[in-house]
Amino acid sequence: MLALGLMPLLLAFPLVMAALSILGGGRAEDMLLSNLRSQLGASSSYLEQTRRETGHQLGQLVRSERMRALLRRDSDAKNVQRVLAEVAESNDLDYLLIIEDDGRILASDSGKSVGMLLPLDHVVRQAREGVATSAFERFGSDVLDMLGNGLQTETQVSLLEGSNLATEDRGLAIHAAAHFPLSVDSPNAMLVGGILLNRNAALIEHMRELVYPVGTLPDNTEGLTLLTVGDTIVTISRQRQDGGRLAGGKLPEKPTTALTNGADQWSGLTTFGDASYMTGVEAIRDIHGGELLGSVGVAFPYAPYERAIRLLLWAVGGVMAVTMLVVSVSYLVAGREITGRLSAIGRTMSRVRRGDRAARVSTSPRNDELELLARHFNVLLDTISMQDEAQKQSQKKIADEASRRRALFEHERDGVVILNEDGTVFEANPSAARMLGYAPDELNGVHVSAWEANFSATEIAANIRTARKEGDMIESVHRRKDGSTYVAEVTLSRVQWGDRTFILTTQRDISERKAVEAELDRYHLNLELLVEQRTRELNDRTAQLDTIFALSPDGVVSFDRQGKVASVNRAFLQMTGLEERMVKGLDEHAFASVLRARCRNPQAFEGFDAMRADDGADTDQRQGSAQRPVLEMSGPGDRILELTLKSSGSAFISQVLYVRDITRETEVDRMKSEFLSTAAHELRTPMASIYGFSELLLHRKFSDEKRRDLLETISRQATRMSTIIDELLDLARIEARRGQDFVLETLAVQDIVRLVVADYNPPDGRAQPVLSISDHPLHVRADRGKLQQAILNVLSNAYKYSPEGGDVIVDCQPDGNGQQVAISIRDHGMGMSADQVARVFERFYRADTSGHIPGTGLGMSIVKEIIELMGGQVSVSSEPGAGTTVTLRLPVVGVSNE
Repeated sequence: MLALGLMPLLLAFPLVMAALSILGGGRAEDMLLSNLRSQLGASSSYLEQTRRETGHQLGQLVRSERMRALLRRDSDAKNVQRVLAEVAESNDLDYLLIIEDDGRILASDSGKSVGMLLPLDHVVRQAREGVATSAFERFGSDVLDMLGNGLQTETQVSLLEGSNLATEDRGLAIHAAAHFPLSVDSPNAMLVGGILLNRNAALIEHMRELVYPVGTLPDNTEGLTLLTVGDTIVTISRQRQDGGRLAGGKLPEKPTTALTNGADQWSGLTTFGDASYMTGVEAIRDIHGGELLGSVGVAFPYAPYERAIRLLLWAVGGVMAVTMLVVSVSYLVAGREITGRLSAIGRTMSRVRRGDRAARVSTSPRNDELELLARHFNVLLDTISMQDEAQKQSQKKIADEASRRRALFEHERDGVVILNEDGTVFEANPSAARMLGYAPDELNGVHVSAWEANFSATEIAANIRTARKEGDMIESVHRRKDGSTYVAEVTLSRVQWGDRTFILTTQRDISERKAVEAELDRYHLNLELLVEQRTRELNDRTAQLDTIFALSPDGVVSFDRQGKVASVNRAFLQMTGLEERMVKGLDEHAFASVLRARCRNPQAFEGFDAMRADDGADTDQRQGSAQRPVLEMSGPGDRILELTLKSSGSAFISQVLYVRDITRETEVDRMKSEFLSTAAHELRTPMASIYGFSELLLHRKFSDEKRRDLLETISRQATRMSTIIDELLDLARIEARRGQDFVLETLAVQDIVRLVVADYNPPDGRAQPVLSISDHPLHVRADRGKLQQAILNVLSNAYKYSPEGGDVIVDCQPDGNGQQVAISIRDHGMGMSADQVARVFERFYRADTSGHIPGTGLGMSIVKEIIELMGGQVSVSSEPGAGTTVTLRLPVVGVSNE
C-alpha cells in the first residue's frame, strides 16, 4: 500500500519539475526581456533628449547679445577665450568654438587651434545653411585635439586584446552647431560646441538613476548603463560593489555582431566580468550616412532573478512533492485543497503573462510551503511592478521636456511655412495656419495659390525658382480660408536640408500698418475739404435741426416756460396714435393722463415728477434703479416706448420729452435670450459628458480598454461641441455680413452640382448619389464656395436621415418658365411630419430625437441664410416613412451678364 500511495509522486514529480523549469523559466525570462527593452528605450530617449537640448542651447547662445559681442573686430582674444570658457562651463559643454564658414577656427574655450581648419561635418554644413543642428559624431584624435585641451587624453581607453596592449582613442560626442545672425559689423561665423561622451561620469550616472533608481532591483543589486565606440566600452556607470567601472572592455560577441549586421537593437543574456547580466544595446548611427558610431546599453544582474526563479521552481517542486505525498495518503480531501491553491498560483501566473501586472496570489496566515511559494511569487511581481513604475516616471519626465521644447516653435509670433519646390506646403506652424484661417493639419500639402491672391500660378512658380539663400522680401495679398484677404509681408529663402531643397517663408500680417498709412493719406487729402465742409455745416445747422425735428424717428415733445406742450413731432404722434390737437397746450399732468390712457399698464408711468427726481439723482443712485420709464402702448402694433425728460435753460423751452420706440430692441433681446438659452442647452450636453468622464478618469482606475473607451467618448463629445461652435460662428458671420463677403460670379450651376457629387464620400455601404442634370446650360450669380457648402449640407442630411439605405437623387432642372434653376435632393429615409417640416429651419431643431443621428441642428439654418442672400429660396417637402425632398432655387442669369 505504501508503494502504491507513493507511485503518483515517483512518476509525476520529474515531469512536473521539467514542465515548471521550461514554462515558468521561459515566462520569467520573457518578462525580464520585456522590462529590459523598456529600460533600453528610456536610456535612448534620455540620450536623444540630451542631443536636442545641446542643439537648442547653441541656437539660443548665437542669439544672445553677450555671444554676438565676441564677433566684433575690436574684441580682445583673451577676453573672447574667457567668455567662451565661462559659457561652456555654465552650459555643461566640453568644448565651444567660433568658426568661419570655411571651417577656420576664430576662437575656442581652450585658446588653442585658432587659425586651424575644422573638418566640415554634416552638423557644420547644416548650420552654414542657417539650421541649428545637433547629432552624434565620432571624432579621431586629430579632430579632438583641435576641439579642446585634454579631449584627446580623455577619450583614450586602455583595452586588452590577446596579449597586445592597445587603446581606443576615438571620441563619441554630441556635436552641435548654429549660425550667428548676419550683421554688417561682424564676420559670417558659426558657434560649434558639444559634449564628449567618453568617460562622461555625470551623464552616465544620471542615465543610470533614471533607468535604475537605487533600491528598485532585488537584493540591493545595481543596474548598468554604458556607451561604446564601435565595440569598445568607453563609459559605464559606477558599481558600488565592484568599486569602479569596466571601461575599456569589449561588448560581447552576440550584440556586437547583431549591430554590425544592421540591427538597431539587441537584448539577451551576456557576461560582464564573472557575472551574468540581462543586457540590451541600441545602435548609435550617423545621422547622414547611417554608419554605426557606437551604442548605448543597459544591463542588470541576472543572478538575483535566477535565484528567485530557481527558488520558485524548487519551492513549487517541493510543495508539489509534499502535496502529492499527502494526496497519496489522504486521497480526495487533502488533494482538493492543495489543487485549489496551486490553481490560484497558476491563474495568477497566466494573468501576469497576459499583461495584468496588478495580479497577486491571495495569501493566508498559514506558514506552509504553498503559502511561502505564494509570498515569494508576490515579492517577485512587486519587484517587477516597482521597476515598471519607475520606468514610466522616467519616460514621463522625458516626454514633458519634449513638450516644452515643442511649445517654443508653436508660439512663434510670425507665420512660418516650409514649401516644397513645387509650391506645396511641407510644414507650417500654428501662427501661419491661424493667419490663413486653417487648422494646422489642413495646410499640409496645400499649394501656395490657395491663399496667394496677388500673384498668378506662373508668377508663384517663378518666385520659388528664383528664391535665394540670402532671402527676398515682398509684399502680397493673402486670402484666408473664409475668402477674406489681408496684406502680408513675405520673406522667401532657399534652404538645403540633407538632399532636399525647400523654400522657407515667413509671413507677417501688415494690414493694420497699411490701413494707418492709407488713413494718413486720406487725412491729408481731406483736411482742407473738412474745413470747408464744417463752415457749410454751421451755416446750414438751423435748417437741419428743423428738418431733423420733423423727420426724426424718435418722438419729441417740447414744453414752454409755463409747463404746457408747445410742439410735438410726427414720430411721436405715429408712436402713440394721438393727434396734435389732443395734446398741444396741455400741462404736464394732463399730458401724463393722456399717455396713461394709451398704456397697457397705466401704473407703469409715474409722471414727470418721478422722471425729474430720477434725472436729478446721483449716478450711483440711478444705476441702482430703472434708468428711464418704459411704456407698453395698447394701440396697433403693441409698441414699447422709452421716455427721457431733459430740462432746458432756453428762454422759450423749459423741458423736452424724448420718446424712443424700442419695440424691435426688446424683441431682439427676447430672441437673443431664447437663442442663448438654446445654445447653452446644446453645449451643456457634450460638456456634461466631457466633465463626467474626465472626473471618472481622475478619481478612479480603469483597465486600458475601458480607459480608451472613456477617452473616445470624451473625444466624440468635444468634436460635437467644436462642430456646434464652428457652425454658430459660420451662421453669425453670414448674418452679420449679410453677404458682403460673398464673392459673386456667374457660374454654370451644373458644374457646381457635379463637383459636389463627385467629391462627396458617402457612408460605408452606401452608393454614390444618383445625378440627373438638364442638358440646357443654366447659369446663376452666386458665391462658388457658399453654394457648394449649401448643397453639401443638404446632401449630407439626405444620407444621415436615410440610415436604412435607398438611393439619394440629385436633380438639377430649370424651373418657373426658365427664370429659376431648381436643385432638388431627394432621399428615401425616415421623412418628417408637417409640424417637423414647419420647424426644420429653426436653429438647433433636429427631426431625430433618438440621438442616434449625429448633427447640431444648424445646417438647414445656414443653407437658408446662404440661398436667400444670393436671391434664392429653399423649400422642403416630406412624408413620414417615405423620405424628404429639399429644393434650392436660384434666379437664372444670362452668360452675357458676366
